[in-house]
Amino acid sequence: MTDFYKIDVHVHLGISSVLSVAGSTSEIIRKMELNGIHQSVISPIPGYEDPNGVADSRAQNDGIAAALRDHPGVLVRGLGVVEPRHGAAALGEVDRVMDELGLSGLMFHNDFNGLPLDHPSMFAIVERLAAYRNAVAQVHTAQHSVLEAPFQLGRLAKAFPTVTFLNAHPFMDTTHEAASLDLGERHPNIVFDTAVSHTQLYPIEHAVERLGADRVLWASSNPYYETTLDIPLVANAQLDDNVKRELFAGNARRVFQIEEE
Repeated sequence: MTDFYKIDVHVHLGISSVLSVAGSTSEIIRKMELNGIHQSVISPIPGYEDPNGVADSRAQNDGIAAALRDHPGVLVRGLGVVEPRHGAAALGEVDRVMDELGLSGLMFHNDFNGLPLDHPSMFAIVERLAAYRNAVAQVHTAQHSVLEAPFQLGRLAKAFPTVTFLNAHPFMDTTHEAASLDLGERHPNIVFDTAVSHTQLYPIEHAVERLGADRVLWASSNPYYETTLDIPLVANAQLDDNVKRELFAGNARRVFQIEEE
């Protein structure tokens, strides 16, 4: 098997009280080394506790910025978080994430934050994010969800065509895959990661065929595993090695403006 350079675009730092999962910086890097992952894009872990509202989101974002400073060259880009249920109070944190902390965008997992992707608060937050050049919004979807269904992401993508939306875990089952591929054909500003993809019936090949090799980014959903299945899923795909290189690293470099080492 070819040893591909790997940039993981779906990595969560922190403690999830909902799932009882902890992803410290050391644990994230340990799993990167164990699985042969070279660089990662990090974001706060969904399900973190926030009894203090926006102040808790600020603490999560400060943690992302600190991890990037402490581990340059390994943790190479970061996404912040704001909670749409905090309403207008969250908007200032969008500016702090992008201006003061210098992060690449925001992460949303609406099954955890409690409001639907197409809620007015989400539109207000993404409108603020859209003011920044090359902004990325990592948005988790699930076909069965009433809060983060693929069509709801489509409404955001249509409203904000200058934002790159990174659809997180879009191929978890065959129905989700079908909805995600339809979504991608409708909205060219959505790119798709490979995290938690189902492993049968060629999901990666289908995505490349229908959306193009430039719109699929390799990802693992660190720290939710010990040994990731997402590497062999792409490495063993019926695709040319040059295409695999783009999926494993090239597309991440372009979307997140990461210089090649």
